[in-house]
Amino acid sequence: MADLKMWFFASFLIILPIFVEARVSRNDICKSNTLAVYKLRMDTHWSNETFPKQYPLYRPAAQFSRLLGMVHDPSYVLWRNGTEAKQEIRMVAEKGVGELLEQRQGVQDVFAAPPVVRGVGSTETIFYSDGKHHLVSVISKIVPSPDWFVGLDSYELCSNGRWISNVSVQVGPFDAGTDNGFTFTAPDWPSEPTSPIIAITSQHPDHPANSFYYPELEALPPLATFHITRERIYRATDGLKGSKRRRTKLARTNPVIVPLPNVIGKVTPDGHRHISPHVKRVHRKSSRQAVDCVLGHWSSWSSCSASCGVGFEVRTRKLTKPPKFGGSCSREMQQKRWCGGHTKCIERFFNW
Repeated sequence: MADLKMWFFASFLIILPIFVEARVSRNDICKSNTLAVYKLRMDTHWSNETFPKQYPLYRPAAQFSRLLGMVHDPSYVLWRNGTEAKQEIRMVAEKGVGELLEQRQGVQDVFAAPPVVRGVGSTETIFYSDGKHHLVSVISKIVPSPDWFVGLDSYELCSNGRWISNVSVQVGPFDAGTDNGFTFTAPDWPSEPTSPIIAITSQHPDHPANSFYYPELEALPPLATFHITRERIYRATDGLKGSKRRRTKLARTNPVIVPLPNVIGKVTPDGHRHISPHVKRVHRKSSRQAVDCVLGHWSSWSSCSASCGVGFEVRTRKLTKPPKFGGSCSREMQQKRWCGGHTKCIERFFNW
């Protein structure tokens, strides 16, 4: 008995790591039925010590507007270096205000984070990404500035077919190309025509009045760092997979020996009765074909279990006729899929 217990314990230790490893590996894959929840934190590094030139101390002091972001597929671009800024990007880059971007084709989630009210600080939020929408783009205005911002353009969350666990990305300032000002507090001087979005470097634009112009530096210190951390992965199953279809073969025609009782035979001509011996008759079972079960129609999908954030919706069906004679039957009586998003969790407008 002691040996049996030791064998069972050893078997458990061998099996458990294999099960856990398989589970982690499966959930890490960027499949269409997975939903990854990420935390995004923006740390800002705009200090008087790091960027002493024309550092804004008041009216307004150095700060960053509310962080605005989108999760989307490759067909959608929020902003991109070298392209013209969209109207909503122009509003954020110039004014720091604007209407939150509504969901549109190619966009899965829209989210926002509170402003950073000083040059050095932090803000964070969460967002959702699925297997079809695995790019994240964000933007936050540098305040004060003509039309400068920091952000991420289409950052890939699915690397080598798996959801990234965590990453930190350092960024510098960008110029939206919609205003001609060179300094943080320059008056509104619209660009006509507008210029493409460009990265601001220590030597470009090379005008001496440019507030980020540090020709003695090879590169500007990072103005902000985006930390993306995976919080959880939801796996929206479509119900349990039915067991492998099994059909019972036609019952074999097994011969069965059936003994018959003694019977009194006919009277023979000599007046004697003839007793018939036991008679053996071959009887064959009739073949019965396996009959599968019958399932009802799927019900409508239930309402989402969460009004804000990620939830699930469910539909069910019933067994109307059980299987017969060894027929098969699917165990898929319930299906579940994820629903919801971050859009309904935030206000419609934002201000810095």
